[in-house]
Amino acid sequence: MQTYEQVDNYMKEVGLKYVKDAKDLITGLAIRTDKAYTEEVARELNSRAEGKPADSTSFYKLKNKNFDGSVFLSAAFDGGVFRHIGNIIIDNAERLGKEVLDLCCDCGIVTCFMAKNCPESHFTGIDINDSAVENAKILAEKLGLTNVEFICSDVYELDLGKKFDSVTSFRSLLDAAEKQTAGLNYIGLRSAREETYKKAFAPFADAVAKHLKEDGFVLSVERYTAEYGWLGWMEALAEQGIYATAESGLMRAQDISSVKEYSVTYAERKNKTEPLEIFNTSLSKQFKSGTGYDGGMAEFALYYDSEGEISFVEVHRNNRVIHQYSVAHSKSGKGMYYDASNDVRKIKYFNLKKEESILKDIEKNLSLYDESIYEIKRFQA
Repeated sequence: MQTYEQVDNYMKEVGLKYVKDAKDLITGLAIRTDKAYTEEVARELNSRAEGKPADSTSFYKLKNKNFDGSVFLSAAFDGGVFRHIGNIIIDNAERLGKEVLDLCCDCGIVTCFMAKNCPESHFTGIDINDSAVENAKILAEKLGLTNVEFICSDVYELDLGKKFDSVTSFRSLLDAAEKQTAGLNYIGLRSAREETYKKAFAPFADAVAKHLKEDGFVLSVERYTAEYGWLGWMEALAEQGIYATAESGLMRAQDISSVKEYSVTYAERKNKTEPLEIFNTSLSKQFKSGTGYDGGMAEFALYYDSEGEISFVEVHRNNRVIHQYSVAHSKSGKGMYYDASNDVRKIKYFNLKKEESILKDIEKNLSLYDESIYEIKRFQA
């Protein structure tokens, strides 16, 4: 992607470089740090790759044990998304105002970028990790910045006794709300699922609202997307009277191993547009009726393009939805078949003459579930 000169120059100054693969990451880390730290990080990353339970708090403590290591790891995993964030910040520099609060800032890479490019403004970065805060202070000193400060605090206990012109959050929500979102359904009726995410994000939205001026501006780039969570996040902000604007949307960025999707939320109190309208407007820009989709766009197609009621069949176990089948009629007169599990969700359009065959296939799939273990729920919405 093309980035602004300020972004490229900052990346070079700080040492943010793309990393091609895991081998390149470990080699680069060893060059910049020491053997013990490199081995510790490698063990943690291997454990995650094997699917063992991951604790974000522990990882960020490990990441920030070493300043050079923290910056290098940020580049490895976030270099791609930072290029996008940098461009967004440059485009919205005037909207940030004179006093900016950056929540869950980690080692301060984005906070310091904002401070460097908005010298007339003052920035306050917050993070719960004391080592991350110390690294952020080191980075600010290395860059010669005097318009930024960093404070160690839990975002949920934060009370700075003042309000800011803008509050920012960059890739923070997934980690900050890790405990609140643990065990929540990834699939299921969208309104019910997003309601649970709204409740999970409510404390974070409260922290934003508590520190935002009445005419303040919110800028948030998060890993919660249309697949699940983004609508809930916008709804959590709306509960605080802070509404996402029409410029909000989705973006994609390369990390060490793949292309990841992110939500970009611009929000303010004076706007009153409902979150679902923003959600639909954003995704409809890349939607084409009659096309099969995977992931978040598959579910979006089901709700956005259906006419009349949608028939749902869900497989539950221990109060969790593990599989969902849906059949609906599209606005163009075709049938829609939606198949979703925790790993995959997809939708396909079909000629209505094949509807009976589709319904038989669903029943055949359902017969594989032992009803003494699984609960089958059928409903329309």
